[in-house]
Amino acid sequence: MLSGLFLVRNLSVSDYAKFGLASAFQATASILMDLGYASTIIPLVGDRVVDRALVGKYVRAAKSHRNRAYWAISPIAAIAFLFITHRQRWDWPIQLVLLSSVLLALYSSGPASIYSAPLILYRRLRAYYAPLTVSSFCRLVTYVLLRFAGALNAWTAAGLGALNVTLDGFVLKQKSRQSIDWPEADDPVIKKEVWQYILPATPAIILGAFHGQIALFLVGIFGNTLAIAQVAALSRFALLFNVMMTFNIVIVEPYVARLQRGRLLGTYFRLIAIASVGCVVVTLMAFGAPGIFLWLLGPQYGHLRSLIGWVFLTACINYIAGLIWVMNRSRKWLFWRGTIAEISLLAMVQIGFVLVLGVRSTKDAVMFNFASSFCYLAAHSY
Repeated sequence: MLSGLFLVRNLSVSDYAKFGLASAFQATASILMDLGYASTIIPLVGDRVVDRALVGKYVRAAKSHRNRAYWAISPIAAIAFLFITHRQRWDWPIQLVLLSSVLLALYSSGPASIYSAPLILYRRLRAYYAPLTVSSFCRLVTYVLLRFAGALNAWTAAGLGALNVTLDGFVLKQKSRQSIDWPEADDPVIKKEVWQYILPATPAIILGAFHGQIALFLVGIFGNTLAIAQVAALSRFALLFNVMMTFNIVIVEPYVARLQRGRLLGTYFRLIAIASVGCVVVTLMAFGAPGIFLWLLGPQYGHLRSLIGWVFLTACINYIAGLIWVMNRSRKWLFWRGTIAEISLLAMVQIGFVLVLGVRSTKDAVMFNFASSFCYLAAHSY
């Protein structure tokens, strides 16, 4: 979070547009490649955590699915990325450097997500967080040094981020292998179980991959570099909620997955109520005192004051929808009718918004995301 805010304040608007677009593209492509495979490990293992060999089979199955997805999707992702950057008339060298950093980060994010699951499952949180914290701190220090050396720009920021993800994946792999028995080959039955579990949610996951970034991509296609930078800068506020989403994945999901049925209903609604109260407080602050949050972005984005409240309201709605999704997932509540409802709502709202209002400016992008957030909340609640 600190690294992201540091880059917003210290990169030029042009450089941040390039870096922001690369980061958004990487986030979307990563979800498309993962398709929730890493998230299947904890609910499918359930209460069988003592079977290290079984956990190893699920980890290997998820990794196998993810690797296959990378080699299938990465060429398409590369073409799409070059299409958007070419429309902005950016120089070819910077396009290729940014693309290289995106592809490296995408490849490395697979091990980083897959091998984190056993550490969370076995509550080895120190082994999980300590190396990630150290590497992230080193990245932030390097950003600061590059800034003082006058070498901080879009491609150095993106490249360093990709190297950071690569290092994280390597370290988590070493830590995770200590907790499981790694199988010599894929288990066809386990691979099929993983695929069947995630299949009903796959269409919604694919659509959700564009959830936080589609407005930025539309601005990249129909807008200008300034709008890209502004939308990317405002999206930094979502990092504040990523901290709590991490809490949901690390703490709430395993806890709800193990709950006895009699305690489930009360706990489910109690967690939603607590999250809602916190979100109301944050949203009121954003509308009432947007200057506090604008200070984080720096003076070059000061004219976005009127949009801050809407950005935080959208982030809060998405956070509550995400909490509901995590709890649903932990109980294996993945159904085709929920996926159909989510896709139908999103298609109707987003296509209608683009046709009626268009997404060419920063304000258009903010309101596009706001309208879309209700679709996720409704579908996951259903």
